[in-house]
Amino acid sequence: MPRAKLSPRKTPTQERSRATVDALVQATADILVRDGYAKLTTNRIAERAGVNVASLYQFFPSKESLVAEVARRHAKEQRAAAREVLATRRFDTLEDLIRTLVALGFAAHAVDPKLHHALTEELPSRPPRKWDPEDAPMLEALRRFRTDVPDPELALWLIDTVSHAVIHRAVVERPESLTQGLLQEELVTLLLRYLKRK
Repeated sequence: MPRAKLSPRKTPTQERSRATVDALVQATADILVRDGYAKLTTNRIAERAGVNVASLYQFFPSKESLVAEVARRHAKEQRAAAREVLATRRFDTLEDLIRTLVALGFAAHAVDPKLHHALTEELPSRPPRKWDPEDAPMLEALRRFRTDVPDPELALWLIDTVSHAVIHRAVVERPESLTQGLLQEELVTLLLRYLKRK
């Protein structure tokens, strides 16, 4: 079976079109949270967003592409929050940097755990995340400190991958741990031992 196209058909340029796309994305998230992926259809999304289904198909080829857009926006918001912190705060130690990045990840997933549960557990496989030039500030922040890793870019990928895996599994299996603090401390310890292995 061919894989569904996950990117939008086109990017809205006018304010009204942007509002329509935003309403469709929000409707997708709402239905995912309330009813789950199995009950998500383009007709239900369009109805919930208050638009006709033809308008949906003008911007998105499938429900999968809308779900992918929900996930993309979530990831984009997380990266933007991390960039803002990196641009406005000075980190004196590697531990301070890692602790802050981990805290941002936990905070982002504690806001709407039901949506994160749906994005983690119910969705069909998604394409791998590619390196984004907007991630450069995180790499630069990591390079400011002495670490024991041979490749800082690979280290950043590992930090991102491990952190997301732990947090996403916590959303599904241990949602209470997102706000209790112990899991966050354990993840910080794990990442610091990786970076300072000697």
